[in-house]
Amino acid sequence: MQLNKAIQNRWSPRGFSKTPVSDEMIKLLFEAARWAPSSRNEQPWTYFFAQRENSKIFDEFVGLLTGNNPLWAKDAQILIISVMSKISSYNNQPNGKALHDMGAASVSMAIQAAEMGIQIHQMGGFDKQKASEYLQLDTQRFEPVTMIAVGYPIEEKPHSEDQKNRKAQHETRKELSEFVFQKTN
Repeated sequence: MQLNKAIQNRWSPRGFSKTPVSDEMIKLLFEAARWAPSSRNEQPWTYFFAQRENSKIFDEFVGLLTGNNPLWAKDAQILIISVMSKISSYNNQPNGKALHDMGAASVSMAIQAAEMGIQIHQMGGFDKQKASEYLQLDTQRFEPVTMIAVGYPIEEKPHSEDQKNRKAQHETRKELSEFVFQKTN
């Protein structure tokens, strides 16, 4: 047996080509999220997206990003805002598993993207309050979690020391012995 190639090939680029992502591919990304596991099958995720071809909305999404993210994410073909439902539809109480479930849906999208030859890059660097206002979310019930850039990756050429360190950090993985422990008694 071997590791699924899409999992192994998944990465988070900071450079995207101008090649458009097809509507069929976009639909498959969200289909992958739809099939993700979730506690009590709540599926507490919602995704809002903008395509580069709709420059007005796309630029509004870019405007929600913070730090260095706007500098490179503006080249993506699609920007997505992931939103979790904080309240369970099962019992109308706080859903303590929503963030975990949201992550499962988004990693399903990441694996599907890698399978199709595109990549996604999830970002925590965005203004959640502005995103909530922009999307007109009921913040008692919903919370933006990440923004996601989608596209065909281009080879990144790190110029600064920080970029070199980030690239090296991405390319390293902990050994299993560092995070997997079998309890035997």
